[in-house]
Amino acid sequence: MKEKNMALKDVKEKSDLPQKVLENVDLEDALDLAGAGRYQLVHTALMLFSTTAAILEMIGVAFVLPAATCDLQLSDKLRGIITSIPNIGVILTAALWGRASDTLGRKPAMIASASMGGFVGLLAAFMPNLLAFSICKFCGSLFLSSASSLGFAYICEMLPVKSRDRTVLICNGLVMILSTLCPVLAWLILPYEWRYQMGAIIFRPWRLLTIVYAIPLLVVAVCMTWMQESPKFLVTRGKRTEALAVLRKIYSINRGKPEKEYCVKSLSCLSETASDASDTDELRNNSILSLLRPPHLKWLLLTGFLMFGLFSLLNGLFLFAPDTINRMLTGTSDEVGTICLYMNNGNNITAITDACVDTISNSTLLVMVVTTLVYSVIVMAISVAPLSKKTLLVAVFFVVGISCLVSGLSKNRMLAGVAMSSLQITALGIGPLTAYAIHLFPTSLSVCCPQFAAAKRPKLK
Repeated sequence: MKEKNMALKDVKEKSDLPQKVLENVDLEDALDLAGAGRYQLVHTALMLFSTTAAILEMIGVAFVLPAATCDLQLSDKLRGIITSIPNIGVILTAALWGRASDTLGRKPAMIASASMGGFVGLLAAFMPNLLAFSICKFCGSLFLSSASSLGFAYICEMLPVKSRDRTVLICNGLVMILSTLCPVLAWLILPYEWRYQMGAIIFRPWRLLTIVYAIPLLVVAVCMTWMQESPKFLVTRGKRTEALAVLRKIYSINRGKPEKEYCVKSLSCLSETASDASDTDELRNNSILSLLRPPHLKWLLLTGFLMFGLFSLLNGLFLFAPDTINRMLTGTSDEVGTICLYMNNGNNITAITDACVDTISNSTLLVMVVTTLVYSVIVMAISVAPLSKKTLLVAVFFVVGISCLVSGLSKNRMLAGVAMSSLQITALGIGPLTAYAIHLFPTSLSVCCPQFAAAKRPKLK
């Protein structure tokens, strides 16, 4: 073993010289020898685009519905239910898509998820009524889980160990910045008032925005056809020859050399190898039961409670921000009140003419764009700062808690709107909380949560 490690070290130090032929190399060492370069850059960019595309489809409905109120005859009572539909579908199918990525592969799961999610999301733009629109959105959300959560694991499985931590931190911040596209696209499209009769429907800007939010998923599906399968998945399924072929291609793209010059000629088995592949179902079932027994039960309840707090704000209350801020800034009433007053009082029907009004003001979109961009930069800066996970989590919950109180108690419309839009800062807590989950639960339990499987277990701070 010592001689093998010395040989690997010698090869890495002399990568530009004729290299020795190495056999039975560990996958992590083989990835290190393939290098981190152009291929990983393109792959990581595509995974970021995939996550962003899923976010646009999930959060975009919050910007579409206020502008579609009249065409879909959407009541205030149903608005909350329709807004939450994308998250419902993602939650219901998270385990199924995790299982699909473990059995079929990362690449097929991503292609199927992105293509079907984008196609059904595209159909929603042409639905004539609320029921058909809601069904399309729900069916489309059933395919979003893989596109939204598998990306980070897929990134890690293509990178050498030394590059993973920094890459994931940077990607976490970039996803937040890229999510600014959601209000920006709405700002560019919704202010227009054109309309075209197309059979049974009237094609208005909100329908175009729905199409724009769905198209990135289709682009991801097409681009994924040129990507390589995860070598870790291939090795765990006993396909070491295919995994080696992937590593050769990565080496060739990164180094600009022929594939035959890659020094690794065979791979060794992982600890979770093909010999154990037939026991995956049994392992999965045992892992699920282990989570419900001490000592894991208390950590499951704690991390689950904290994760529920994060997502109930980020994918819950924050989705009502565009409509609520629009009501506050466009309200015709002289009555001064808190944000709760505007959330409880619908204003899409004018009292004088009984005409339906579903326009979104430029002020609303401007507030969402500016605040999202500012908070995204803050999240990006803090993500790469040398702060402990505990400090980050405490700070996130404290700041967001204060923001909730300010938005609920303040009678200043602009202050309340800015405070409510700051709920997106909760995205900063997802990374540290996920890292805690990876540390607290043994590797064998990561089968229950495939998005954690590729991550390197961090030191708990």
